[in-house]
Amino acid sequence: MKLQRMLLAIAIISSLTLATVSHAQHRHWWRKPAPAPADTIAPATPTGLAASAVTSTSLTLSWSPASDNVGVTGYRVYRDGTLVASPGGTSVSITGLLASVLYSFTVSAVDAAGNASASSAPLSVTTPPLTTPTSAPTPPPYDPQVQWRTGIETGDLSAWSEKVNTGYADSAAVTIASEGMAARMSTLFNLPSAWVMKQSWNGSSGVAEASGTRMSRYPEINALAKAGTTFYYSWWDFFPTTMSYGVSGWYNHWQIMSNDPSGKNAPIWVLGFNRSGMTMNLTWSPNGLAPANGPHNGESGSRAYTAPIAVPVGQWVFFEVMVTPRGDFTGALKIWMNGQVLFDLSSIKTQFPYVSQSLLAYTANNNYGAGLTPTPFVHYVDDVTVSLGRMPYAP
Repeated sequence: MKLQRMLLAIAIISSLTLATVSHAQHRHWWRKPAPAPADTIAPATPTGLAASAVTSTSLTLSWSPASDNVGVTGYRVYRDGTLVASPGGTSVSITGLLASVLYSFTVSAVDAAGNASASSAPLSVTTPPLTTPTSAPTPPPYDPQVQWRTGIETGDLSAWSEKVNTGYADSAAVTIASEGMAARMSTLFNLPSAWVMKQSWNGSSGVAEASGTRMSRYPEINALAKAGTTFYYSWWDFFPTTMSYGVSGWYNHWQIMSNDPSGKNAPIWVLGFNRSGMTMNLTWSPNGLAPANGPHNGESGSRAYTAPIAVPVGQWVFFEVMVTPRGDFTGALKIWMNGQVLFDLSSIKTQFPYVSQSLLAYTANNNYGAGLTPTPFVHYVDDVTVSLGRMPYAP
């Protein structure tokens, strides 16, 4: 009996032990593993930021790899404080830059947890100016003999001979980007045009001399006028808005000027706008100072001609003027807009007779007027050319 009781006790104890162990193991199998600690450590700051392949509109940035306790997954590139790229590697190409502009670049590293490093030391880069090709082939039937041209790409108006402002007006070189205008290709240089000339009329002067601004180029046109050689003056023009004026107002957009033998200056022909509708007029001797007999033989006083075609607004417009310079009645004047003839006059005077004037004749791009609406009224000029033949026109 005693032996039996001892064996029974051993069996019961063994059974309880196995059951306890089995139950403990069962509970351990259902327990979830503890989560890994969150990564809150930011990568090291990138170093060695450098620029290469710098052009007027693009460049390449590169830097040394940044370290991280887990691993860097990418980088963030900033231009003047604005995020412009998020490359996975240690270099990136930056495009869409403007010529002759100072930029500041920085880069930071990012890991998988979204931790971003401090920004690198800034790198300052100034893009070079746009280069003007020494020659640009002109397809026939256009005359390749360009006497003078300017695309304003120097960022100033130094290519012109003279700027004259009166009242509240000015001409200035501005970037297309700063004016919020759509990009355009220069027809002179076959490159993106970054700079244009802005001519602003900011209000009536309130005095006898009207508000206005004009830009003139002398040498080439003066020489051609003295020689009696037919030449072409062309430019691209952009009008952001329509313009109008009242009964007592007027507007002068482009003109031929000439000096009489005493050296007194006078506007001979003026290209302007009518009161409304954005149509143009061409006026001989607007202030009565041109030669008394003209423009045709037997005529006198001021003469005005009107074209019915409206000037487009909100797009670039191409103007061409052919001038056969004469102080007698063998001259000619023809004006095109976007390839359409606006005015075509022959057997006319275009200047005073050449006697001994140092400066005989020249032309001017203007923004002159009185009583204009809107105020201010602005327009933009680009790719101005004096040539011996018509320049190409492509809409």
